[in-house]
Amino acid sequence: MRRLSLLATTLIAMSPLPSYAESYQKAGSELQIGETATVPHLVPKGPEVPIELRITAIEEGSANDLKGFEIPVNLKNARPIYVRYEYKNLSDADLSAQSIGAFVAIDDRDQAHAPVSTLSGGTFTTCATPTAKALTQGKTGQGCLLFMIHANGRLKAAAYKGHYRSEGGTNPQASYPIYYNPVRWTASKSATVPSGERRTIIQ
Repeated sequence: MRRLSLLATTLIAMSPLPSYAESYQKAGSELQIGETATVPHLVPKGPEVPIELRITAIEEGSANDLKGFEIPVNLKNARPIYVRYEYKNLSDADLSAQSIGAFVAIDDRDQAHAPVSTLSGGTFTTCATPTAKALTQGKTGQGCLLFMIHANGRLKAAAYKGHYRSEGGTNPQASYPIYYNPVRWTASKSATVPSGERRTIIQ
C-alpha cells in the first residue's frame, strides 16, 4: 500500500545575504499564473542564489487520482490540487539534483498548507518532479507539487517562501522577509493546462 506524507521544511545555517538580494521579488507580492519572479534559493551548505520562478498551472485533481494510496485520517476529506512550476538558474552555481523551493498553498481561510509527498515504490506520474541534471547558469527545470485541500475549501494561491538561515544575533524576519511573507501566484482565466492533461484550473 502506498502512503501520503507531509513534506517538511528544513532550516539551514549559512553565510550573510549576498549583494543581489535586493533584486529579489518583494515579499508578499501577488502574481498571476505564468508571471515570473526572481526569488532566493538556498544551496545546501552553500550560499543563497537567485532563481527565476513561475507557477505555470494550479489544477484540481480527483479522488480517483489517489486510488491505491493509504490516505491519512486527517486527509480523508481532502482532494488533490496540483501546482506546476518552472524555474531558471540565474547564478553561477550548479543546482543539479537539488530540491528547488519551499512552497505552500494558501486556502480560502488564509491557512498555509505544506505539500504532500507520495511514498511508493515508483513515481506518481500525475504530479512528478524530474531530477534536474547539469542545472548550470541559464538552464531550466520544472516540477509539480501535490497539495491536499479540504473538499469544502478552495486554494487561493500557491506561494514560494524559500528557507531562512538561523544565525545568532540576526533578525530572521527582517533578513528573510519572503519566508515570513511569501510571494504568491493566484490563478487567472488566462491560465492553461499543460498539454495532454484534462484538469480544472482553480479560479
